[in-house]
Amino acid sequence: MYLSKSKTIKILSCAIIISVFFSFLFLISDISHAAKTDKIKVFFNDPPDSKNIDVELANFIDSAKVSVNAHFYQVNRTCIIEAFIRAAQRLKPQNVKLITEGKYYNNNKKQRKTKGETFFDSYQRLENAGIVIVTDEMFGNGGSGECHNKFCVVDGEKVWTGSYNATDNNTIKDYNNGVILESKEAAKIYNEEFSIMYDNHLFGKKKTNLTSSHSFYIDSVEVEAYFAPTDGVIDRMVSYIDNAKKSVSFVIFAFTEDNFENALYAKYKNGVTVRGMCDDLGAGGKSSGYSALLSRNMDVKKDSNPQSMLHDKFLVVDPESDNALVITGSFNYTKAADTKNDENVIVIHDKYYAQLYYNEFAKLFGVPMIKIVDKPASVSETREVTVKKNEPVKPPSTSEVIINKTK
Repeated sequence: MYLSKSKTIKILSCAIIISVFFSFLFLISDISHAAKTDKIKVFFNDPPDSKNIDVELANFIDSAKVSVNAHFYQVNRTCIIEAFIRAAQRLKPQNVKLITEGKYYNNNKKQRKTKGETFFDSYQRLENAGIVIVTDEMFGNGGSGECHNKFCVVDGEKVWTGSYNATDNNTIKDYNNGVILESKEAAKIYNEEFSIMYDNHLFGKKKTNLTSSHSFYIDSVEVEAYFAPTDGVIDRMVSYIDNAKKSVSFVIFAFTEDNFENALYAKYKNGVTVRGMCDDLGAGGKSSGYSALLSRNMDVKKDSNPQSMLHDKFLVVDPESDNALVITGSFNYTKAADTKNDENVIVIHDKYYAQLYYNEFAKLFGVPMIKIVDKPASVSETREVTVKKNEPVKPPSTSEVIINKTK
């Protein structure tokens, strides 16, 4: 059949348009697996180097213009205490709120040292600034579980979370991570959880379920947030292990939960690479998951430094595939954490962030790191800073590249 020149051109034009359209869809699909956003920021310390993880949290609190709602298991790091006090002075004390673990808050002067750290004076400084502190042992609560969260919400707009307690040991002795989520949706769910404890005085098993959505997007990155003991955290985490295709890597202070152990072993038997580390203290208990996995000839290690803790709690799935995700937060994979403690975890479905955490695992475990996909554009750009002599400046974010020029 003969086609006129004009019809042939039309057909070719349509074919080109269709080809470009599907190429664009493919590109968008590929980008979505390693989304470019600077609204999620990750921090690691490297003991004895703090890598400014404490300063980053202090700066986060200093950024508050309306309110600070914080829940930290322990608090004694001076720069963070002073940031809380500055916030109370700037925003009025009633707009700066803190929840902490009762057994540290209630330590009297004779008992105030725990593993070489003091807490009594720190809480007293905060209260002297007018900050009202609530614990899991107040208002008739028995404090049967650990008030174990480590999160802070600023202005109802962004959240700090991770494994980092605001303490000296967690800053310069113990391995930890912190995450900032710049998201009103994240802030909403964390503020609701905070209010259940701070305003309604419900902790542990007494807490009510949240009404906010557990899943949200930060730009095009899917993030989930869950809280113990109301959300069945272990079962949710096991489901992500079950979906692993190539590898599962973890650094967790301690785990004793059988479902978690069995899920890891099932993946190992099916040919998935499973490797992980625990703290030597967390690995030493009778019900230690570390011992159970080791007895099955699995590739697990424990930290050998008795002077510090491997305090991280994160798990990475398939960091080099479209299935990539990382789970982090305050949650140790134990029955107590799942059923009694006040805890939180986030799940970040993104290749770039999964690879950041995988490389932290690789550094600690002693295996080769992987090449990280392109950083978010606004994060990887070089920012130039001019510093005058003898003028103090706040350390930059560890996610930025800085050129210092001294005049």
